[in-house]
Amino acid sequence: MTATESAVRYIQCGFHPIPIPSRSKKPELAGWPELRITVETAVRYFLNEPINQGIILGDEYGTTDIDLDCPEAITAAAHLLPETRMIFGRASKPRSHYFYRCDPPTRSRRYLDPIDKGCLVELRCRKGDGATGLQTVVPPSIHECGESIRFEQGLGPHPANIDADNLIRAVSW
Repeated sequence: MTATESAVRYIQCGFHPIPIPSRSKKPELAGWPELRITVETAVRYFLNEPINQGIILGDEYGTTDIDLDCPEAITAAAHLLPETRMIFGRASKPRSHYFYRCDPPTRSRRYLDPIDKGCLVELRCRKGDGATGLQTVVPPSIHECGESIRFEQGLGPHPANIDADNLIRAVSW
């Protein structure tokens, strides 16, 4: 699947994809939080390959990424997080991103280790001020370390819909 075809698929699933340089997590386009690429304009943004793709979080659909930052959080997520059909990661960190559509869209939260203050898990949706402005790099992209970001087998861009309070509670567990 080409980058353009992948972007069109995300758009058809109600996401707002954005182009990101290959092997990067940072968008370079000015004004990217407000960018709304359409099926018709996707080729203009995703023609050059290789290119990474990001999905805008905290949009009108409450697109939310649960970013699991340590092995213990990844293990716990399989038992504590609600089911979703959109889980992805990379070879050295599989199943490290769970996507949802939460209602209402919520502010992002970080959960830190009480001893070393390292991040365990992030609920990533809207910025602290309630605005959009966060994104997550999604398949098919290449992580900074060179590994392919891929969906878990049998899964794809189909996040579960969930009440925001229920998702916050599950992540905090």
